[in-house]
Amino acid sequence: MSDSLDPRWFADRHAVLFDWDGTLAHTHTAHFKALTDTLAPLGVPVDWNWFLAHTGTSTPETISAALHQHGITPPEPVDTLVTACEKRYLDHLDDVREIGWVADVARSLAGRLPTAVASGGMRDTVEATMNHLGLAHLFSCTVTRDDVTAGKPSPEIFLLAARRLRVDPARCLVLEDTDSGLLAARRANMAAVDIRTRTLTT
Repeated sequence: MSDSLDPRWFADRHAVLFDWDGTLAHTHTAHFKALTDTLAPLGVPVDWNWFLAHTGTSTPETISAALHQHGITPPEPVDTLVTACEKRYLDHLDDVREIGWVADVARSLAGRLPTAVASGGMRDTVEATMNHLGLAHLFSCTVTRDDVTAGKPSPEIFLLAARRLRVDPARCLVLEDTDSGLLAARRANMAAVDIRTRTLTT
């Protein structure tokens, strides 16, 4: 097992769930560029600090929040803007890098514990990035925003991942990088590691 995490944190854990954006991969720059490119034609500026404050929020909710903040009603459905944003993200895959120590944890768990990616991102972009970084083979399943009715901090994504792995949520460990993701883990009755501080929360 990787020495990046305290092995005692894995005691009595039957599965490990990894957030994707900001946890396993540095994707913020690519997502920021895609969001800016999508909203600029509508006259909606996207500030970097505002964007960072909304990390952990799925693309539909982020776009809706930006439109609401500026009082703009788009000429097309939000779903259309989400699709356009996700396509633009794929143009910036070269800006994406793995977060080495977390990816090493996933590698060290392969064949030892069931693992899943449980991401608030959209499936097409998450899977494209997983393949781009060569990490897809490490995980038993992938759950994304497309699979649930609400993104984080709703616990739906984590609970669905646990069901697909056939593991009791209370026996899952989550790795996360955002407050909303940690709240989602807590609501799912799962212990979590905040990768920003490498501390365990229960």
